[in-house]
Amino acid sequence: MALLSLALQVSAQNWVSTTAQNKNVILEEFTGIHCGYCPDGHRIANDMVTANPSRIFLVNIHSGGYAVPQTGEIDLRTTQGTAIDGSAGITGYPSGSVNRASSPWGQSRTAWSGAASTIMAQTSPCNVYVKSTVDLTTRVLTTEVEVYYTSAAAQTMNYLTVALTEDNILGTQSDYGNFNPTNWVNGKYKHNHVLRQHLSAGNFGDVISTTTKNYYFYKKYTTTIPSSYIGVAANLMKMHVVAYVSETSTGAKIISGHQTSVDFDPAVKTDLAINDQTVKPSNWCFSTINPKIEVTNNMDNVVTSFDVSAFLNGVEYKKSFSGSLAKGAKTTIDWGSLAFAPTGTYTVSIEGFKNVNANTLFDVENANDAVSFSGTGFKAKAFTTFIAGFETGALPSNTSLDISQNPKVVVTPNSAVKYGEFGSKYALCFYLHSSWNVSGKPGSLILGEANLASITDPAVGYYWAYSDDNFGGTPPTIEVSVSQDCGATWVSMNKVTCTQTGVPTTTGNLYDPKAGQYVHKIVPLTGYAGKSVLVKITGTPGTTGNAMYIDEVSINSQVKLAAQTYVKNDVNVALYPNPVSNAATVDYELLSNGNVSFTVTNMLNQVVLNKKVSNQTVGNHSESFDFSALTAGVYTFEVKSGNLVSTKKFVKN
Repeated sequence: MALLSLALQVSAQNWVSTTAQNKNVILEEFTGIHCGYCPDGHRIANDMVTANPSRIFLVNIHSGGYAVPQTGEIDLRTTQGTAIDGSAGITGYPSGSVNRASSPWGQSRTAWSGAASTIMAQTSPCNVYVKSTVDLTTRVLTTEVEVYYTSAAAQTMNYLTVALTEDNILGTQSDYGNFNPTNWVNGKYKHNHVLRQHLSAGNFGDVISTTTKNYYFYKKYTTTIPSSYIGVAANLMKMHVVAYVSETSTGAKIISGHQTSVDFDPAVKTDLAINDQTVKPSNWCFSTINPKIEVTNNMDNVVTSFDVSAFLNGVEYKKSFSGSLAKGAKTTIDWGSLAFAPTGTYTVSIEGFKNVNANTLFDVENANDAVSFSGTGFKAKAFTTFIAGFETGALPSNTSLDISQNPKVVVTPNSAVKYGEFGSKYALCFYLHSSWNVSGKPGSLILGEANLASITDPAVGYYWAYSDDNFGGTPPTIEVSVSQDCGATWVSMNKVTCTQTGVPTTTGNLYDPKAGQYVHKIVPLTGYAGKSVLVKITGTPGTTGNAMYIDEVSINSQVKLAAQTYVKNDVNVALYPNPVSNAATVDYELLSNGNVSFTVTNMLNQVVLNKKVSNQTVGNHSESFDFSALTAGVYTFEVKSGNLVSTKKFVKN
């Protein structure tokens, strides 16, 4: 890419204010594509911008281990971002630098808002203004920056950084708590404010050699934008430029900054805006939905055609408009009643606009191009028996998590720590400490819809573990409830007041239950045999504590839940690789001579694979399996020899 710059000292400014102003905030968010809590950081940062328009500007820096792509995934890293990350003192992701004013620069997402408020109350010695235009044919970006010092700066030299960012890049993301549902489109995550490159020199900017009162600085950059960065297409219509001044050559202490959208020829501009008119489902049991929007043309160019798509849990339904929309004119796009069978938490999003006037017009305003909403929904009689943990790091199918009152209920993060029962990494975690302000606030796991027609003695089973960790809090409770009317009313079946099952290795660290510390609870669903119900498992924190966990949730007959040996993982069985793409190997140890059977069941407890091996001898053995015909999901692999039954959960990609 070509880059030219020109700095001038001239007599008068064109755009920058010469009146003393308070500092603006540059929030550099260090993030990644495998960072499960990063969507929560994105949500927090977006809320800060909404509350402080034209005062807070975002630069999302993909760096660190969570930003490393696997085969086929997008790579959003930059050399500049990696260098800034190295200077920021990052100890975990997401992390954020608020004007690089703290030491280290990187701070927890819970600190961003307070730090930004403090900085925005401070008077800035300089004001910054940036404007940028691009030629869509040549891809030449012309950027002009003005800096005006209303008072002398603390340092005799300052440094100007000019960063190019891009919105609406779709790709991979982990999202442990569905923190930012509006950013999910067609099964991919929408990455915004992504740092693409610096227009200024190096990692920490160009020198401003004079910083005295009334000094005016101007610099012009001419940059040819490539068609892609590390194989990820660069969309000229979705770009912004952020300019900011820092005190030192190492980038510390950003004084203030400004952001602009990249502008282009008015003859090819339009702004189509979506107003959602979809009627949301009135309950949790439905089989159709009717997406509907009103589209308004907000700009002068007449729009004669465009494409817009509705996505139901990632399944696309495209609609095309043909007609004439002058400035201010509106049209309604109605998809009609679409079949929709959600399996727990669902997302509906409507995304525009493509092929506007056969790609001769381009929508310049991103903020009103999409609408989305999420909810809970279950298809009728989704399963008979049910058994699932949280082995993928996400909610199992046919479940939903209601955290409307308590957001500190999450699936445990992927780490070396094994939080789940039977040695799995994941479980449903309830944070309990009083600092989270969750005392008495319930969070619920909802399962549905269970068809109990063939079970004469139906019951719900789950495992729980809890630690107070010497905080002296009242204990949490776990309640099982049942609904026959799609969640309108609930009947309580059982309520447990937890007792401490263990303590963390180090007081104050998050409790990670050890083998044998989970308690198995079976709740009979007396009176519901032959019926179809939703089941809700609600955890409610006490006054304080460390953590509570729920894992390995089951619906089956009371007799089978009491036996439940088919769930437990024997240490003498190993399946690898896990997750599985096609082939896998199972190593197992026999304690006596005999025949061995292998069975694979899906999450609905349906058998999808059987294999038998006769006359095996005592000792260690291996078998190879071809799982290429299985659909993506979580499966249970059972090894049985005589009275010994052992299983392993595995994930099929």
